[in-house]
Amino acid sequence: MMLTFTSWACTPRKPAYEMPEKAVLAVANFSQPMHRWQMINNHLVIGEKRVDKDILAKLDSELAGLTSKSRQAIVGPRLLEQCTQLVSHGTDPGSAFHYWVQVGRCVPADYILVPFLFDWKERRGNEWSVEEPAKVTLELNLIDINELKLQRFLFDERQQSLSENILNMGVFFKRGARWVSAGELAGGGLEQGVKELGL
Repeated sequence: MMLTFTSWACTPRKPAYEMPEKAVLAVANFSQPMHRWQMINNHLVIGEKRVDKDILAKLDSELAGLTSKSRQAIVGPRLLEQCTQLVSHGTDPGSAFHYWVQVGRCVPADYILVPFLFDWKERRGNEWSVEEPAKVTLELNLIDINELKLQRFLFDERQQSLSENILNMGVFFKRGARWVSAGELAGGGLEQGVKELGL
């Protein structure tokens, strides 16, 4: 068996997804799926602990700031609210994808971005010494409403020390060689996701 190791600093960035400039992009609020039927991709272990609504609101605000720089026309979560209530949500596997397609058509939009937060563990300790590092698992799902195609960005990271993973040296020093909060971890993940999805 051959093992291949890659470093974040040396790995070429995945090319950004190309979205037409005049496309209408609807952006949903962050939510935390607690059941499989709420997930677009049925692949993650669902967190047992419910995340505080203030954390979801903060992530919404951060995502809104990042997508406001987009070349596309943005329809925010407030305008989506009525459509999310009008469209019925099934409870079968795979029903979440079709639910969000219908919400996107109701808006109407060409694309819809559906963000999920699965896990949020705050750092226990301070910037220089931790008992437990921060961990965040979030997912950005970009659905092409017309083509029924899905582009997915998954960010699943628990910060590691250099002694745990020397290959993360570039990321460690980019963060100021310190232990970051869950908010900082999520912010970096969102920035990377928006870039990779071409928003």
